[in-house]
Amino acid sequence: MRRAATRSAWGTWIGFESCPSLLGRLVEGFSGPWTPLEHLPVPAPAPETVPAQETASLREAASVRGTVPVPETAPSQQTASLPESASVRGPAFVRGPAFVRETAFVRETVSVPETGPVRETGCVVLAARSPADLRRAVPLRVLLPRAPRVRIAVADVPPWAGRPLPAAGQAPCWRLLTGLRVARRGRGWHLEAAFSEPVDAGEILAHVAYGLFGAAGTTTPVAGLAGADAADWRPGDANATLAPADGPVPDRRDAPGCDVLVRAGASRVPPVDEAVVNPIGFRPHPEEGVAELTPHRDGFAVTCGPTTLVRLPPGGRVTDVDVARLRDVRGVAVPAASAGPASAGPAPVVARVVAALAAAGIPVLTEPDPARDEALGPPLTAALAAVTPEALASDLRREEISIRLRRTALREHGSVACWRRLAADAGLSGPPAPRVSILLCTRRPEMLPFAFEQMERQRGVTAELIVGLHGFTAREAPLPRTPLPVTVIEAPATTPFGEVLNRMAAAASGSYLAKVDDDDWYGPDHLADLLLARLYSGADLVGSAAEFVYLEQLDVTIRRCIGTERFAPLVAGGTMLVTRAAFEAAGGFRPLPRTVDGQLLQAVEAAGGRIYRTHGFGYVLRRRSAYGHTWRQPVQSFLASYQEQWRGLVFNGLMKDGAQWRVEVRT
Repeated sequence: MRRAATRSAWGTWIGFESCPSLLGRLVEGFSGPWTPLEHLPVPAPAPETVPAQETASLREAASVRGTVPVPETAPSQQTASLPESASVRGPAFVRGPAFVRETAFVRETVSVPETGPVRETGCVVLAARSPADLRRAVPLRVLLPRAPRVRIAVADVPPWAGRPLPAAGQAPCWRLLTGLRVARRGRGWHLEAAFSEPVDAGEILAHVAYGLFGAAGTTTPVAGLAGADAADWRPGDANATLAPADGPVPDRRDAPGCDVLVRAGASRVPPVDEAVVNPIGFRPHPEEGVAELTPHRDGFAVTCGPTTLVRLPPGGRVTDVDVARLRDVRGVAVPAASAGPASAGPAPVVARVVAALAAAGIPVLTEPDPARDEALGPPLTAALAAVTPEALASDLRREEISIRLRRTALREHGSVACWRRLAADAGLSGPPAPRVSILLCTRRPEMLPFAFEQMERQRGVTAELIVGLHGFTAREAPLPRTPLPVTVIEAPATTPFGEVLNRMAAAASGSYLAKVDDDDWYGPDHLADLLLARLYSGADLVGSAAEFVYLEQLDVTIRRCIGTERFAPLVAGGTMLVTRAAFEAAGGFRPLPRTVDGQLLQAVEAAGGRIYRTHGFGYVLRRRSAYGHTWRQPVQSFLASYQEQWRGLVFNGLMKDGAQWRVEVRT
């Protein structure tokens, strides 16, 4: 960063409100000018880009879709013309040329020049506190000037984060690249890119963020963002349209600039960004006790005894770095508003913190608080009510609680769920739920009723069943009745197992392929959890760990020591869920009689895909004799490493949650 001071440079930062000293160390030697990214004014669109007829059309659409109407008044009168109830997304937050910056970093009135933001400079320096903040900067990318040199510094990253390598795609700016350097700096990374001509620094930012997180996130409906904290509503989305706080949304290629316009404000809780606040890195055996959320200066702190683990800004934003520092606590206690001075803060802001912690799988101990619980919603409030100190004392129960909390928080408060609701409220039809094609191949007709039952129990997912009859026909063994759509593929016993699976995949219509085994047990949320893991990990193939194994010969259930909620090259073969694109890029299954699961995993990784292993609480592997099974690992090998065991067939609580269950073991 020191060399940036030797030439014309322009710097901006995001995410350092609660840790200004970290910003000072990160950019030592850079004298400025230095501007908070979120405080830059959004330039108004040129008058010719908003024809009168299109303005009227947008206003008419706004009345139907529930978005904020376009003001008809002159710019000097727009602030007064926007009533607080104008936006169903929260009151309009209007910021003029001068505003007050209230943070622990500095308290002063900052004046923005009337000439508007810098359009071109010699070097752009962007400092982000965490990868989460880097994603938040992406919707604001139009505020960055053009420059022949772009430097991006991320101060701190969680242990599981990758390197900030850009995903260039077809962007023409990379044809002008003359040099690229990525270097580790302390707990973070610095990237420096040099070009032969000035390029759009915001475009470089978007490509770096995409390289870090892949395709995690959503781009529909197209979002219009305006007002304070606008970046929190659509982090990572380079397709979002930024609009002035008190002006119209600029058009895009002769079309309206957005489908849904959100004017962010302090009274609304932004969604959780599931790409950065999620269960990745969960630790099943924490070493610390229960921490507590407390007020701290203008924001919050999470403390464990005398130690302050993290500090949060006044708005309650939680990042991936904060989550990483809380992984070793058994839970976080949040006082109710009725606790008086010990209360953590305003109910909507505390609700935002609680939703983020729950989405990360960090158990939260709460007391009833009507205002906060209203902001959280009934599903998450009910899940939080089941969290008790006694339950958190057991590692097994704690992880069950963690999984229930993360499921509910991500499905209720995640950005994808939030924007689906916004689209529905605006009268827009969102993208259809993805269809999962379940690949069930068997040589044993007697196992079909059991296997069908396991798949019929799946909930929260749109699925079809592709049944491969390997060595027998449907006439010889009629299929059980099922409400699921079924496609049958018949193959002779001499056909290699992998080839049968490929025929089944070719007949499938889903955008995801899920391989299951005919004799294992699956919890009712197995497939839904895999889709959720795919969403927050952005991986091409996800699967569960074979944590729980029933050793039929010994009549013993064991829990094995397997790391979960991490990127890993191996998952249980009977739990693989892969995108259609990744499956085809890997060439499908190899036409082999066995080891086809491991071969597919290796092929996906070789093709540049990512593999993620989620929790194993929705799956129980049944291990019989190694003979007659495509996986020849002997029973004794499962006893080499386990952390718990039970006599007989034992299921954890998540395997039976609210679903019909049959406990027969032997068929």
